[in-house]
Amino acid sequence: MSDQADPSHRDVLYVEAKYDGSEAVIILVGEFDATGAEPFWRAVSEVLGTDPRSVEVEAGGLTFIDSSGLMALVRARDAAADAGATFRVREPSPALRRIVELCGLEELLDE
Repeated sequence: MSDQADPSHRDVLYVEAKYDGSEAVIILVGEFDATGAEPFWRAVSEVLGTDPRSVEVEAGGLTFIDSSGLMALVRARDAAADAGATFRVREPSPALRRIVELCGLEELLDE
């Protein structure tokens, strides 16, 4: 899916939500910091409103992520669990993989 995600500016976060029946995917491309938390949360709220069984975050296109972005992912995981949906981050970018390892949150990644 991410082959179509091409934001015009790589220093902003591109967020796209796709859902089909019981499966939801949120695609992230660019920089995920405090400015990206709000559009990401809108996408999470949108897909959780469809009552999915699973929510996947496709994160291979992240070029940067800070603690704000990481906490948004943790918050999304918790919201998905509260809604009865599984949650996973797939295709983690090197930037995401590094901050997850530094913070001891490896369980966020689908590996």
